[in-house]
Amino acid sequence: MILKTLLVLSNCQERALLRSFLNEVNSVVIIGETPSGKEAFQLIRAFPYELVFVDMELEDMRGPELVKLLSQANMFPLIIFLSEKETDAAEAFDLEAADFILKPIEKERLLKAIERAKCLGKLMRIKEGTDREKISIPPQAFDEGELLEALGRSWRKDKEEPIIIQKLPVEKGGKHILIPYSKIIFAEAWGDYTYVYTAEEKLFTNYSLKTLEERFKGTSFFRVHRKYLVNLDQVVEIASVPGGSFYLRTTGKHKIEIPISRRRLKQLKEILGL
Repeated sequence: MILKTLLVLSNCQERALLRSFLNEVNSVVIIGETPSGKEAFQLIRAFPYELVFVDMELEDMRGPELVKLLSQANMFPLIIFLSEKETDAAEAFDLEAADFILKPIEKERLLKAIERAKCLGKLMRIKEGTDREKISIPPQAFDEGELLEALGRSWRKDKEEPIIIQKLPVEKGGKHILIPYSKIIFAEAWGDYTYVYTAEEKLFTNYSLKTLEERFKGTSFFRVHRKYLVNLDQVVEIASVPGGSFYLRTTGKHKIEIPISRRRLKQLKEILGL
């Protein structure tokens, strides 16, 4: 079970720390992040996030206010609250949060919260139509009897396959927009972040190249170099230069040449049937 995740924290350093921890968790893929509760609400309306990390104090509202807005809009992602104050835990669990993490964030505690969220996710089922059945489990600890009782209340026993949406959230003009994978020519690492290139423009994302590589698994994207992730559907030529180096040339009005690392070359040739 892979949880499509949104980070809603006001402090950029705390977001970076949380992102670094989550990038090591195979069951979590970070789709977006924001310091704003209002923006988080719009992001969740636009994309089916399954897990949302919410700071109790955001730059424009309190975290619980955001969760109440989501509930009123009939949107129920799994919520993990974060706070510097232990006294906020009661309010978090009153809102049926999956878990509550005390800051500063500890990796071991974070992993336990994710496991708890995954268990809760398996017990929540969406009915056909507009109604949602929500099954609550006591927040203190998982007990075998409580789990069996909750399972008994579940109206479905089968596992739902995650919905895979082939669009990437990027920043443009101060807004988050979604662009189809098919329009991306390549992605370039820039420190801890990445720029993606389409035929018309260069767009910023909060994701590392490693995170994008994981997100693009099963698609036509291939990591040709430590700095470049390329959509092979947009490649028109593979060529060599003196010295034994190789590069890819992409499609479009302005053809771009991208270097291929030697250790990636053999696998790339196998993929392309060369």
